[in-house]
Amino acid sequence: MKKTLFLLSSLLTLSATAQNVGINATGAAPAASAMLDVSSTTSGLLIPRMTSAQRTAIAAPATGLLVYDTTIGSFYYWDGAQWIWMLSNTTGWTLTGNTTAAANFIGTTNAQAFRFYCNNVERFRLNPTDGEFVAGATASPYAGDLISGVATAALTFAVNGYSSQNGSGTWGETMAASTTAFSAVQGVYGGSGAGSGVLGNYNGTNTGNTRAGVYGVCSTPAATAAGTGVYGYNAIAAGNQHMGVLGSYNGSAFGLGVVGIGFGGGIMTGNNDVAVVGWRANNANYSGYFNGNHVIANGTKSASVPTSKGNQLLYVTEAPEVWFEDLGGGTLVNGEATIQLDPLFLETVVIDADHPMRVFIQMEGESQEVYVTKGTTSFTVKERNGGASNAEFSYRIMAKRLHFQDHRFGNDPVWGPGDTHKYSQYATPPPINYDENVRFQESQRANWKQTPMPEGFIYYDQIQKEANERALTKPAPPKGQ
Repeated sequence: MKKTLFLLSSLLTLSATAQNVGINATGAAPAASAMLDVSSTTSGLLIPRMTSAQRTAIAAPATGLLVYDTTIGSFYYWDGAQWIWMLSNTTGWTLTGNTTAAANFIGTTNAQAFRFYCNNVERFRLNPTDGEFVAGATASPYAGDLISGVATAALTFAVNGYSSQNGSGTWGETMAASTTAFSAVQGVYGGSGAGSGVLGNYNGTNTGNTRAGVYGVCSTPAATAAGTGVYGYNAIAAGNQHMGVLGSYNGSAFGLGVVGIGFGGGIMTGNNDVAVVGWRANNANYSGYFNGNHVIANGTKSASVPTSKGNQLLYVTEAPEVWFEDLGGGTLVNGEATIQLDPLFLETVVIDADHPMRVFIQMEGESQEVYVTKGTTSFTVKERNGGASNAEFSYRIMAKRLHFQDHRFGNDPVWGPGDTHKYSQYATPPPINYDENVRFQESQRANWKQTPMPEGFIYYDQIQKEANERALTKPAPPKGQ
């Protein structure tokens, strides 16, 4: 012991007062605020060194006890409850960043969330169970989310994507290896307002016809059938008025509710208000196809045909029963002629004792009065009083349509019970002249009045009001944001 003290005193000058100690080679007094003041320009202070096992074996360590852990290669101190690792710029994340190795990471090594704070408020967190990243809350409202944004009272839009470049503000893609039936982007509205699962709003400057609030494309795979650009499905299993797709427009201008364009078709222009348009060129195939009863209420079925005064409307005759008809001609030979009905026509009608055909004859030459005897596949025209004329004639036959042979009238329940005359109104005939008709249509629109409809119908102005309630732009942020 004496040798140790002698050696220490020979190497250092030890200065001591009643309250502090200084160790140095110059004899300088210790700093007044330091209990122990060690200073040197050639040596350092060597802290006790031990393994992790030795460190954790220290019995009742004093708060503030400092050691160097040779197993970890870093300093530890006891905070009164646990050993705290003293990080360095090679073991901790510095304010100016780190040079990292492949195995380095930032995060937790236990089952605790990794939380991100700003202004002493948690803004984001990584949850430990499944690695879910959450903003605006401590967890997603639903299990299975990888990244979740939960809106708050101050930040009411949970997830936003913006782009002023040649790219989308938000992109969602289900990769080719997936077999899921879920969509790349899915929107669900679960509130009590008039919101939508998905709202698309075109607010740009292009004026092309294909600019759209929502644009759907079906691009692969090549197939002989099926595939839709936009698919609408209403999954509500009870009630009525459930629509898969609803098309409307701002009634302040003329427009088209829904337009379907077939090959070679187009979009009509001019002052027209049309609920549904189907257009296919050259009278080929179909502009519209309905499998089932096709009902036109309070309107007409018309053909629009070209004339020297513009296209004119030709109206269809209506009947309380379902008839198919065929026309043709024949010639009496010695006062008699039998007409065999077209076999293909016979496949479409029912002709029997309960549903006889109707035959109308128009003689086109000199003859006596004729009469008709009918069968089920033919009819015979005979001249009365033993006539033997060889005159030509025209005929028109009508027969009941197959599977509809017993129809006569039939209530349309859409319009409710009782007297429904009040739901119809006089239709002013449109002028034949084009310019007059344009003025007529504008006048009809300017003086339009809502036709009464049965209870439960949803009126046009109500639909427009609900549509206008949807937020087409982001509202201004709350004050202070």
